[in-house]
Amino acid sequence: MTEANGQSGQEKKSGLAVGTLSMWEAFAQGLGTNGPAAVTALFFVSIAGLVGGSLPFVLILAFLIYAGMTLITYEWSTQVASAYSWAAFHKRGFKKVGGFFSYFGGLTYWYYYLLGYTGFAMLGLSSFLYVLFPSITAQYPWLWIPIITFFIVETTALAYFGIKISMRYILYTGMAEVIFLIITSIILIAIGGPKNTGVVFTAAPIGNNFTLIFVAMMLGIATFGGINSIVPVAEETKNPKRNVPIALVTLASIAGFVLILNAYSQTILFGINNMFNYAVLPDPGVTLYLKYLGLAGGVLLIVFVINSFNTSGVSFETSTIRTVYGYARDGVFFPKSFTKINKHKVPGNVVIFTGVLSLVIAIVAGLLMGPLTASIFLILSNSVFSFFNHALAGIELSVYHHRNKTLKVFRHVVIPWVTAIMIFIAIIYVVYPAPPAPLKYSAWVAGIYAVFVIISYFYYKSRSPEKLGKIGEFSL
Repeated sequence: MTEANGQSGQEKKSGLAVGTLSMWEAFAQGLGTNGPAAVTALFFVSIAGLVGGSLPFVLILAFLIYAGMTLITYEWSTQVASAYSWAAFHKRGFKKVGGFFSYFGGLTYWYYYLLGYTGFAMLGLSSFLYVLFPSITAQYPWLWIPIITFFIVETTALAYFGIKISMRYILYTGMAEVIFLIITSIILIAIGGPKNTGVVFTAAPIGNNFTLIFVAMMLGIATFGGINSIVPVAEETKNPKRNVPIALVTLASIAGFVLILNAYSQTILFGINNMFNYAVLPDPGVTLYLKYLGLAGGVLLIVFVINSFNTSGVSFETSTIRTVYGYARDGVFFPKSFTKINKHKVPGNVVIFTGVLSLVIAIVAGLLMGPLTASIFLILSNSVFSFFNHALAGIELSVYHHRNKTLKVFRHVVIPWVTAIMIFIAIIYVVYPAPPAPLKYSAWVAGIYAVFVIISYFYYKSRSPEKLGKIGEFSL
């Protein structure tokens, strides 16, 4: 009886639509964020530009690392169910300094979600459309601005009217997208016939240059990014400490299979030694599909890619909103007005704030660098924090379970620590050898934001230490 009353009290404090989502609807949140078809249009091009025909090899290595990252998230999600999930994970890790990492980790993950929304989803979508119709965009070079504006308004409206409708939209269209990619990949592999080879799963196509492999690894890991964004909707998921972990494993398995399969099919059919040319083509995936699968295949890919960017926008925005709500609920960093819940059980003020801020970031970045470069810039900048938080949470996992005498060496020490080491190597390769300007400044921007968060932490510590004590505490 006491436990039931406690749960009811937490539901009231949460304010969100507690227990609304099924396991598959929670799964949809991560599927939407990842946006498999959108990934094939944006990330494949960028990675191929670095490693050519070793694209599938990079994805295999990256997926192994991301599988470790997902295990870390899986383990924490069996312990915690909270809107500002990463803040709650860190709070339970290093106890003595847990307050700092909880504050810093959650706010840097907000940065990840926010720039994922603007960089990958919105600027990525405009970049895809921008090169799809080159004659139109050459005549109207500013056309990406109304495109971004329209889709930010549309995704913000979806977010405003409740999580259930958003997740069902993503689930139905996202699974259709996955099925389409699997079927077409198999057809392309069959068409390839004698071109099928295992050499693409090695570094041989680039002369065994592993420096290039490591440089590409950041984008490779980011290819699977978003899978773990299921955790911000934990408060709104039924039986979250069971269903969120199941959703994580299910999604990681599906996304890993689909993306590696599609990368392989495109690489062998386009030509292993021709993949650097693949990287300079506008929308090479569409070109490939039109050539081998006809107009219907090409058009369907275009439709799914556009929808994939759009669903990614909905999911990234959903995660951004929940993270802000969690901090506002504890009275830190964001105003208390952001805790106001509308009739759709969504913090409406946060939705509007996120939409406006994202529009400003997207337009400013796009004007400074062009939509495609701005998209990659923001993705690289936000990925640093995603990687850092996963690495830290992995190390904390072993500390947490050792303290609670529930330590399992392989799951809580070996995999998390190996993953953390590989993540730190990937982060180093974003800084040195850095990609060409302006992309090399992406880590600098992330660093400036990190300093700002640290300064704000010490501000609260001197003025309102009791508020800092609340950060990361809430969990269903």
